[in-house]
Amino acid sequence: MTKTKVSIEGIGEWEVISPQTVYPPREDSLLLCRVISEFTPIPGVEVLEIGCGSGIVTMVLATLGWEVTACDLNPFAVAATRGNMENNGIPGSQKIIESGIGENLAIPEGTGLVVWNLPYLERRDEDDEFEKIEEIAWSEISGRGWGGELLNLLDSQQNVNDLLALMVMKTEPEGKSKVVDWERRGWTSRKLASERFGDEKIEIVAFWKTGAGQAPTIIDTCSSTMEEVMEISEGDWVRVMSKTQKNGRGRKNARWISGEGGVFATWKLGSNLIDEFSPGIIQTTVGAVVSTVLEAEMKWPNDILNRKGEKMGGVLVESSNDEASGVRIGIGVNRYGFSEGKKIRGCGWEETLGDLDANEVFKKIDRGISSIFEKTGILPLPSRESLVIQSWTSLSKSLSRGVAVRLDNEVVRPSGLNEFGELRVTGGSIGSSDIGDLDIIEWLGYR
Repeated sequence: MTKTKVSIEGIGEWEVISPQTVYPPREDSLLLCRVISEFTPIPGVEVLEIGCGSGIVTMVLATLGWEVTACDLNPFAVAATRGNMENNGIPGSQKIIESGIGENLAIPEGTGLVVWNLPYLERRDEDDEFEKIEEIAWSEISGRGWGGELLNLLDSQQNVNDLLALMVMKTEPEGKSKVVDWERRGWTSRKLASERFGDEKIEIVAFWKTGAGQAPTIIDTCSSTMEEVMEISEGDWVRVMSKTQKNGRGRKNARWISGEGGVFATWKLGSNLIDEFSPGIIQTTVGAVVSTVLEAEMKWPNDILNRKGEKMGGVLVESSNDEASGVRIGIGVNRYGFSEGKKIRGCGWEETLGDLDANEVFKKIDRGISSIFEKTGILPLPSRESLVIQSWTSLSKSLSRGVAVRLDNEVVRPSGLNEFGELRVTGGSIGSSDIGDLDIIEWLGYR
């Protein structure tokens, strides 16, 4: 039996007693607690913790004000969590139960958050010193792992469209529980924190149903998806994709050539998103998402390119104060390369992704945008700083090959982005300047 003192700044301090066969507070537990401490409890929304071990996560949740039900297959863990809660003066020990995945566990009504520090240790034949009860608590299982078992449970339940699942997962080397398994089943993911322990990397990953489980509107043809999405008044996460588009448009109403088989889609998000982020940083962040999905590159502020500098697609953001109009994100991406006359030439994602159809590309982009801008109620939106970093990382792929900018007859170097998505340039007599208007600069170095 071990006794540990755990403290989280600004939250509290707890004394935790862990019997021999019960998982004690470790670095992964504390990382999970620090992430949870950033969440704000929502009245009427309850938490289910699976695999409570000695109870530190349960106690942190309860201290923060959440209503918590916790379970563990190990009866000694149940007893330890109850005892630790009582010893630390935390009510609710009667809601700690002996149960778990594979034991007819039911998601309690009103649950909006499921938390699990997944067992991720790989059991080897020589690990005979593990008792069966320890193996259940600490070790991964075969197949798709414990994460896959939880996914099956949640997908078998009703009313999980507003539920957030928060898990500790081993991602390097990748364990049997995989993020991609959730994405294939219509869940969005966001990585919230990570830590390395020797050769292993663990991450805290949040999952939720993309678009709260609501399917996008798919149509055969339209003039412009930007116009079509305006006809749908309800919802803060509205998506329209058209198989063909006759009058697609880009920046300053420039004509967009919508080739057969491409992705032509618009997302309409709540108008209050502008209270959090400027249209410029929304545009560059979505560009980063699209370029990552297509394994392509990005040119500020809204072009998706191949390594030759040929255009693969583009991003257009429009916004208004009208609640019904919200923020509209239009994306047009080619599947096939094309040329028109002597000057216009484009490329397509078949160069990078191969033979992947438009529906699959759309789903990948949809999840990517959802992972940043979809509001789940519990999970805070990413910081502005993180969006700047994500955007600049994507822009840097092409800039690192010597791309420069001409401004006022001087050649200057792109050196960063500000929180408004404006391009920062340095050099020459200007020193440093932030550029918000593409028309006042000339790009040098794109072929």
